[in-house]
Amino acid sequence: MKVIFISRENIDMPAVRVRCFGFARFLEKAGIDTQVFSFAQSVGAKSGKEEAKMNFFEKLKYNFEAYLRLAPEDAVLILQRCNYHSLAPLLLKFFKKKKLVLDLDDWEARENTQYYFNKLPNSKAEIAMQLIAKSSIFCIGASKFLVDYLANYNRKVVYISTAVDTDFFKPGNNIGKHNGITVSWLGTIYRKDNIENINFLMECFEEISDSSNDVSLEIAGDGLYVQDVLDLVTRKKKRNIRFKSWITPDEVPAYLDGIDIGVMPLIQDTKFNKAKSPTRLFEYMAMGKPVLASRIGEASLIINDSENGFLAGSKKEFKDKLKILIKEKKLRHDLGVCGRNTVLENYSLEKNANKLVEALKML
Repeated sequence: MKVIFISRENIDMPAVRVRCFGFARFLEKAGIDTQVFSFAQSVGAKSGKEEAKMNFFEKLKYNFEAYLRLAPEDAVLILQRCNYHSLAPLLLKFFKKKKLVLDLDDWEARENTQYYFNKLPNSKAEIAMQLIAKSSIFCIGASKFLVDYLANYNRKVVYISTAVDTDFFKPGNNIGKHNGITVSWLGTIYRKDNIENINFLMECFEEISDSSNDVSLEIAGDGLYVQDVLDLVTRKKKRNIRFKSWITPDEVPAYLDGIDIGVMPLIQDTKFNKAKSPTRLFEYMAMGKPVLASRIGEASLIINDSENGFLAGSKKEFKDKLKILIKEKKLRHDLGVCGRNTVLENYSLEKNANKLVEALKML
């Protein structure tokens, strides 16, 4: 058996790094011939925030090139997410009888979709998701929300959350080697929601911290709306709130080793937030860092409040629990240890890749 993961983005993007290149590495160890076909790396398409610069005809051209490249391959095609790059594998399914698997770890359709006759969505992206799900030999959902959604269109759905390489992301020896306490938000900034969530976090932090250098909030990331975040930080004019530019994947463990608390605030009760499999949350936990996340979506299934992390359902609760984490060093340590154990038991890259190996063997 040969397996080809198909993504539109390059290895720097978190989902591709884990769900394509990461899983591929373990499939190879299991004796499955595996490769990753990235539109960005294989045919020269733009990735990340540069993707917005591509027009319709460029996207069509890259799909045509991908079709020609993949047509001779006798392989199971695993389509990672549903976007413009879905056209080539879908055509290969219908015209070349390729076996297709849809892997969803994100919601890329409208939030406010209307359904005609209670079935037909007015969102082209959701129509595509449904069509590809129906055309797949099985589907993979990275969150319980996506598993339930995909089950409407395919009887075979496997739950495989996004995972973390626990050999690469592991506690180091940087504890106590930096001054003060650092609260960290780390992620990509490709949605306006990100700005709202970061602003919410800054407001919570401002209300519980003072102007000293003992406690600081660090925002680290890049994306389409990075300038909006920079403007937010500038307007705050706080020495203890700072922005850190994009950190390459290889540098993330070293960066996380130097922080004290990882946060994931979500203030929108949306399909996107419910569907998301939180890569950064797993990385914080794998590094032995205590986490504070909003009680929305997959985080509420990963974190047992006060056991392996903190969950918050309101602004007051978020502030109160952040304040506790800042004050109590032993609690930070204990939550961090339990958080890493949770990842080792349920969310390691090796264990989740093995779930995919078993699903493929069933073919």
